[in-house]
Amino acid sequence: MADRLPEPLAGFFAKYDRILVAVCGLEPEYDIPRQIEALEHVLHAFPRTGLAVLGSGSQKTFVEQKVASCSYGDHILMCGDVPHAVTLRAIAESDVLLRTTLYDGDAISIREALYLQTPVIATDNGMRPAGVHLIPISDTSALVDAIKQILGGNRSHQSQPERDDANLAAVFQLYQEALGQKVTG
Repeated sequence: MADRLPEPLAGFFAKYDRILVAVCGLEPEYDIPRQIEALEHVLHAFPRTGLAVLGSGSQKTFVEQKVASCSYGDHILMCGDVPHAVTLRAIAESDVLLRTTLYDGDAISIREALYLQTPVIATDNGMRPAGVHLIPISDTSALVDAIKQILGGNRSHQSQPERDDANLAAVFQLYQEALGQKVTG
C-alpha cells in the first residue's frame, strides 16, 4: 500500500469530509452514472462528500461528460487507472467503497476494502462476502439510503467482518474441475 495518496487524489481527499470510492472499469456494467446520480441526493445530507472513481474504460468520455454536466461535478474526481498501491491507500482512506454493477462476479476490490475495514456497498449478485451492504441492481434509492446510513455512523467503531472464504473455495474448485484436476477436500 502506498504511504500516501499522490495528487490529485490527496487534494481531493483533503477537500471533502467524506469520500466515496469506486474501483471499476468505465464500462456499462459498472453503472457509474447511477453513483453520480446518487451523489446528488447524498449531498443534501452530507454536502462535503466527494466521489473518486478509479479506473478507465470505453465509457470514459461519456462519464466525463456526465460529470461535467452536473452542478456538483467538482465533487467527483475521475482518476483513471492508478497503481494498485495507490488504489489500496484510496480505499483505506475512504469512507465507503461502491461496487454498483448490473452484473458482476467476485470483486477483489470488495475483499480488499473489507480487509482494510472500509465499508462496502455493492449490488447483490448472490455471491458477495459477509460484511457487504447489499442493494438491489439499478436501485438508486437503495444506494442513497445505504450511503447515508454508513456516512451517518461512526466508522471508528466498525469491526472487521468474519472471514468468509466460501466463494474463493467454490471458484478454486471450479477451476480445478475445469482443468480436470482431482478436487480434494
